[in-house]
Amino acid sequence: MSIVLALNAMVLLGSTHFINGLLARFYPSLNIAFYTHLGGALVGFAGALLFSTWEPTVWIWGALAGIGSALGAWLLYQGLSRAPFAIVVPVSAVAMVTIALGLSLVFLSERPNAWVWLGVMLVLPAIWLTAGGGKPSKMRMNSSTRAGLLLGLGAGLGFALQLHFLGQVPEPSAFYGIALCMLSGAVCCLPFYQYAHPARKRFPPLATAAGGISALGLTLYAISREGQLAIISIVIVSMYPLIPVVFGSLVRRERVNSASMVGILLSVVAMVMILAGGGQTPYCC
Repeated sequence: MSIVLALNAMVLLGSTHFINGLLARFYPSLNIAFYTHLGGALVGFAGALLFSTWEPTVWIWGALAGIGSALGAWLLYQGLSRAPFAIVVPVSAVAMVTIALGLSLVFLSERPNAWVWLGVMLVLPAIWLTAGGGKPSKMRMNSSTRAGLLLGLGAGLGFALQLHFLGQVPEPSAFYGIALCMLSGAVCCLPFYQYAHPARKRFPPLATAAGGISALGLTLYAISREGQLAIISIVIVSMYPLIPVVFGSLVRRERVNSASMVGILLSVVAMVMILAGGGQTPYCC
C-alpha cells in the first residue's frame, strides 16, 4: 500500500512540475512559486481541518520544509525557463534522491545495502549524460546547458531538504505539515514577487491549481513513509521526471538526443536499484 501511495505521489508531483515548467517560459519563476505554494497551502489547510490532528512539533518541520521547497521551486523554474525539461528535471531528481539518501544515513540511521550503493554509483554518470554526455564542447555544453545543470542540482538540494523535513511530521498531522510547508514557502517567495510584470489572467490560477496538486502529492508521500525505509518513498517520488520529460517532448517539441536519453534511462535504473535494495532488510553498523 505504501508503494502505491508513493507512486500516486510521483504522478501528482510530476504533473505539477510539467504545468509550472510551461508557465516558466512566460512568467517570472518566483511568481509561479508563490502561487504554487499558495494553492498548496489552501488545499493543505482544507485537508487538515477535515482529516488531520494537530501536533506541537508540526509547525517547526513545516516551516523548515517550506524554506527548502521555496528554494527548490525557484531554482527549478529558473532552470526550466533557460534549458529543456530533459536536462533540468532529471538532474534535479537524481540530485534530490542522492542528497536525501545522505540525510537518511546521517540523521535517520538507515543503512541501505549493496544494491542501493550500486544505484548511487550510477547517479553521477546519469547526471553527466543527461546534460549532454561525452567531452564538453561549445556544441554540447553551452551556457544554457550549464545553467540548467547547476540550477537542477540546486533544486535537488532544496527538494531533498523539503522531503526530509516533511518526513519528520507525524502521520496524523500530515495535512498540517503540508499546509505549513506551503505557507512557509509562499512567505519566502513573497518579498521577491515581481508586481510590475504583466500577467495573463490564466497564469496565477494555473500555478495555484498546480500547487493544490502538489499538496496532495506531498501528503501521499508523507503517509507512504510509514512502515518502510524513508529512502524507498523518496526514490519512487524522485521518478517524477518521466512525466514532464515525456510531456515536454510532446507539447514543447523538445528534441531529446541519444546521450540525454541514455542519461534519463540510467537515472531510472539507478533509482530502481535503490528501490530494490531498500526493499531488503537494512544492515546496521
